[in-house]
Amino acid sequence: MEGLSSKEVAKRLKVYGLNEIPKKKDFKIIRILFDQLKSYLVLILIIAGGVSFVIGHSKDAIAILIVVVINTVVGFIQEFKAEKAVESLKSMIKSKAVVIRDGIKKEIETKFLVPGDVLYLSEGDKIPADCKLLSVYNLKVDEAVLTGESNPVTKDINIEDLSRTFKGTLVVSGNAYAEVFATGKDTEFGKIVNLLNETQDDPSPLDIQIDKLSKKLGFIVLFLISLVFLLGYFKNFKIIDLFMTSVSLGVSAIPEGLPVILTLTLAFGVQALSRKKAIVRKLKSVETLGATTVICTDKTGTLTKNEMMVTNVFTFSNELDIPGEGYNFKNFKLKTSNNDLKSLLQICNACNNSQVVPNILGDPTEIALKVLSAKYDLPDQVKIVDEMAFSSSRKMMSVFDGKKVYTKGALEMLIKKCSHVLVNGKEVEIDANYKKIIKAKSKDYSNNALRVLGLAYKKSNSISEKDLVLVGLVAMIDPPRLSVKQSLIDVKKASIAVKVITGDNLETALSVARQIGFENPKGLTGDKIDKMKDYELKKALKEYDIFARTSPKHKFRLVSLLQSMGEVVAVSGDGVNDAPALKKADVGVAMGIKGTEATKEVADIVLQDDNFSTIVNAIFEGRKIYKNIISFLKFLLSANFDTIAAVSLLTLMGFPLPIIPLQVLFINLVTDAFPALALGQTVRDKSIMNEKPHATNESLLSKFGKFISIAVFLQIFANLAVYFYGLKIDQSIFGASFDMNSQSLARTMVFTQIVMFELMLVYVCKFDFVPKIKQMFDNFWLNVSVVFSFCIQLFAIYNPVMQEYLKTTPLNLTQWAMILLLASTAFLVQPLVAWTNKLQTKNS
Repeated sequence: MEGLSSKEVAKRLKVYGLNEIPKKKDFKIIRILFDQLKSYLVLILIIAGGVSFVIGHSKDAIAILIVVVINTVVGFIQEFKAEKAVESLKSMIKSKAVVIRDGIKKEIETKFLVPGDVLYLSEGDKIPADCKLLSVYNLKVDEAVLTGESNPVTKDINIEDLSRTFKGTLVVSGNAYAEVFATGKDTEFGKIVNLLNETQDDPSPLDIQIDKLSKKLGFIVLFLISLVFLLGYFKNFKIIDLFMTSVSLGVSAIPEGLPVILTLTLAFGVQALSRKKAIVRKLKSVETLGATTVICTDKTGTLTKNEMMVTNVFTFSNELDIPGEGYNFKNFKLKTSNNDLKSLLQICNACNNSQVVPNILGDPTEIALKVLSAKYDLPDQVKIVDEMAFSSSRKMMSVFDGKKVYTKGALEMLIKKCSHVLVNGKEVEIDANYKKIIKAKSKDYSNNALRVLGLAYKKSNSISEKDLVLVGLVAMIDPPRLSVKQSLIDVKKASIAVKVITGDNLETALSVARQIGFENPKGLTGDKIDKMKDYELKKALKEYDIFARTSPKHKFRLVSLLQSMGEVVAVSGDGVNDAPALKKADVGVAMGIKGTEATKEVADIVLQDDNFSTIVNAIFEGRKIYKNIISFLKFLLSANFDTIAAVSLLTLMGFPLPIIPLQVLFINLVTDAFPALALGQTVRDKSIMNEKPHATNESLLSKFGKFISIAVFLQIFANLAVYFYGLKIDQSIFGASFDMNSQSLARTMVFTQIVMFELMLVYVCKFDFVPKIKQMFDNFWLNVSVVFSFCIQLFAIYNPVMQEYLKTTPLNLTQWAMILLLASTAFLVQPLVAWTNKLQTKNS
């Protein structure tokens, strides 16, 4: 097949356009903007501003409006940045197809397909356009996305209704050549895609935790502001002042910026992962990574380099060591007169869908076999007329040229199909001795971490896999990745178990496991798994590290049982049949290089380098993100509750309100947004990989409730100290009482002390241990945000316009010294938490 020429493709691209389906315009900017205004806290502020304007407090109304505008603008910018970051990552996952152009089979991005292109479709491919089938080999296609029918459709080029394939459907088995007749919006899928409902992602563990936390906070805040209002009412405070104060405290106590900061922190984490070759398809999966307790990984290409090379060839008449490295064959001109070897090379070349000339394309195992035959005088290329594609159940592949069947596959499966062996060009009936020789040689290769395939043929007038003639074995090396050994050490320190689930034979898998650092690995094969009941297999999962000669069905069962045991499971996979296990996993990881479109479609994360170490790097990033989320949650809740606690206590004691509503809103704006956002960017060292994974069902409030309680207690103490100091001076000026429209030293000191306490507390919130001084100030953006917030506070105190709105007065050096000294008690929070934990442990 020649396919289209490059010139013709260029012409057709101009006529038909890219093979993409236009997306509906979603008015993203307007949507994000209105999302900011939908917050019930913002609506309360708008109502409060309206009430202020009606009763004649125009300055308060203008100030509240300014706060609403600033809050909306900041929230919009942050959320817009987060969405743009995630969008840019989605574009990095490029869908590809194998196409014949200018007579050459090559891989291209699917968006460049045009009508008339000839495609090669194989198992696991997501069909990229509507096509007319030209030739098929046992092709079955899952068309559920279009028809809703769950059973795969067997295609037949001689039946009109079965001779077409459609964009978006999935090749379940077999392969085919097909000609594209419709692309983009002209495909059947393109006509209906915008009518389909988008699927909703399930809430992540952190979503559930934050939802529970929000409900608890809602009840607590409602109770406290109701208490403040009632106490103030009975103390004869003005109703409007109580209303405004209650509204302000309610707004302050609920961290309304949390969703935006959470999304942005996750988005920044996702960008960091992309730089480490892990593309995140589902944003919330990053949280779950940090909680992973078991990694179920493939061997080939994940723990190893996936750079197959045949090192040994065995026939019953000779055995050879094959020279070379990688896929290089052009410098080799090997010769042989051995007919058995020639037969073996012919099978390597014929039972093969890869190519090495003019470019290398295909499955690494098949490429290695092509390279082997290319190192010798290439056998005559046979014309294939039928094929039995490889399947995970048969573990074999066969092709037919009209005269002979050529077969390759796993030795233990292939030998069951063989009735003869080839010895010096003669077909000899197989007996126990030949079986013993071949199995011993296979075991010898496997124990040296070599992957073994058997090769066979038979003369026939139709394709079948019975009564084959076994020609010999090829042994291939797939070197372990250099980084894997250290990564396994890292996950062991992180209390994460690794289970290797592979289709290779047990001896090879165990040998590779020993090479990469498993200590005395124990293995279990798929046939034994089939005989075990669930309770027996659960026990085996605690004992065994290696699961060999497994099928996708085994993989799914192992993942399901691990989850039932309370484990959080990350699963890697590449084949179409791995998709159910990836979908079942807590985090599904697809291989970007050797992975099929089917696995990429259901995966949470796609690895651009297919490297196990990248999974470990992603877990580190997940733990870092979770730590940072916990840090800014601690900060937001500690910062917000200290104000409402101080106001409640002083109101209960019968004193004038220590802070006015606009000051509360100002604090919320200054101390929440920027430092909290900077906390989300805290750099973490590798020591977090020495900790156990966090429990997905842990209560956030109980996790840092002690921290918040101690912070609130110290803040109340500091607030009372500066309040009574300032109140004494205020009363000497205003008398026994003063209203909320008067400038007040007491309120200015409380206002400033809250800000300064929180700007110091933010450094403590980074840690769940007592840090060294150097560690506290290692976040550049946090330092910048604290300095920025401090400058804004100075502006609020010393600028005449701000003094008018916020009712502040200038502070002298003595007052600043008192405020800073009391605010520095924030640095005592973590030592006090450690001390109480020590006492608790001692008592228990």
